Amino acid sequence: MKIATVRDLRNDFARLSGWLEKGETIQLLKRGKPFAWIVPATKQGGFLGCMAGTAKVPSDIDEPTGVEWEVLK
Repeated sequence: MKIATVRDLRNDFARLSGWLEKGETIQLLKRGKPFAWIVPATKQGGFLGCMAGTAKVPSDIDEPTGVEWEVLK
């Protein structure tokens, strides 16, 4: 965890954003007292595969169900 002041945030944002890019959490001090936390954003994965392993597919998925449909009558 890194510590910075509100003045650092205003005057030297490039340095602080570099810390965030490296995954560091920053505690902001205002007049020497803790004021806020800045945490890096979590990386979002792609859409494909995001639910992998959450659904169970039955082994007989291609077998007939035995249900008689009205539209086929």
